[in-house]
Amino acid sequence: MHIVPPSMTTSSRSLSALVMMRTIESISSSAMLPFIVIWAHDTAGMTGAAAGLLFAVEALGEMSAGLIGGTLSDHLGRRRVLLVSLAGMSLSYGALAFIRTPIPAIAFFLIAGVFESAFHPSISALVTDLIPNERLISAFGSLRIGANVGKIVGPLLGAIATLISLRAVFAVSGLMLSLCLIVGFIAIPRSTAANKENEPEIPSGTLHTLYTDSVLLSLVAAGGLLAISFTWWESDGLVLLRQQTQLSETAYAGLFTIAAVTIVVFQFPATHVIAKLRTGHVLLIAGVLQAVGLSLLLLSAGGYAILIVAVMLMACGEMLYSPTASTIIARRAPKNQRTLYQAAFSLTEDIGAAIGPTTGLLLAQWFGAILVWILAAVISLASGVIAAITVNQENNVVFKKSD
Repeated sequence: MHIVPPSMTTSSRSLSALVMMRTIESISSSAMLPFIVIWAHDTAGMTGAAAGLLFAVEALGEMSAGLIGGTLSDHLGRRRVLLVSLAGMSLSYGALAFIRTPIPAIAFFLIAGVFESAFHPSISALVTDLIPNERLISAFGSLRIGANVGKIVGPLLGAIATLISLRAVFAVSGLMLSLCLIVGFIAIPRSTAANKENEPEIPSGTLHTLYTDSVLLSLVAAGGLLAISFTWWESDGLVLLRQQTQLSETAYAGLFTIAAVTIVVFQFPATHVIAKLRTGHVLLIAGVLQAVGLSLLLLSAGGYAILIVAVMLMACGEMLYSPTASTIIARRAPKNQRTLYQAAFSLTEDIGAAIGPTTGLLLAQWFGAILVWILAAVISLASGVIAAITVNQENNVVFKKSD
């Protein structure tokens, strides 16, 4: 009779809880996302491009709060900060169901961004706390699967909510985040509240850590470049592609569903491939795959099948890059600075959200969509090269090795 070690059972249950929380949070976010602009126009009284300000202030809240959120989580307890983050997100997004004017809408998106800045780093740090080193790459891959399940289910739930009203989308999102909070309160062990681990106190702060850790800084820079190039597709893709071909909103949304399904289906097989390769090679391949996918958008006039291949290649790049980079950061971080390191790395997505949408549209307006896709491919390739060189220089080469 095979006896499962208690520690293994605990870590498996903890990982299941964290994946469930990541899935629920992704459902909540994805339920809102397709309807924010139309809600801003029709309900919150924000006309024209002003609706885009909601995304900007949310990213600003995440980026500014993220500079200190990791430090607070490491010092006050990752479980505690995660639960506070979820409570703040739930109340902020849920309150939007009752907002009808621009100023409160902007304020609540800013507040939501501040609270959300602690969610992803705390989840990643808890994975590192609770999961054995040899299972980290698989654990981060599971989080990625949960996030993409949410991207499939969320828009459907949001569409159902709009049958009641646009404001109901935010009520549903707030309720989903409340459910996520309950799961975390029940399932995440309280022992993770103390994270000092008897390690010496290290002067901390995101900017200070980036300044002193050149590898972390290089990975953030590489990830930021990758995020910017991907955001040109994700946020501006419909506008850019319509310079080249006829593409409906439904067909464009369908491409994101295809990408999400690709990750859900192939993330675990990809994880086994990652385990056999040098990490620098994995990061380089990820950059190349996204670069090829973005390059194929140059040929979008050739039909929808080309777009499908393009987004599947970009999804493959994502499923290689994200778990690999997260695992590198998790293993590199001191035990009492795990959230701080993950918060620093999460700046990559904030950089993409803050810089990508506006620059993509401006470049398309000045030079045309073709040049945007060429530049995006070059940037993606450069980011993979930077990340690969950085990791290989640190001899962080094989995931299969024991720590």
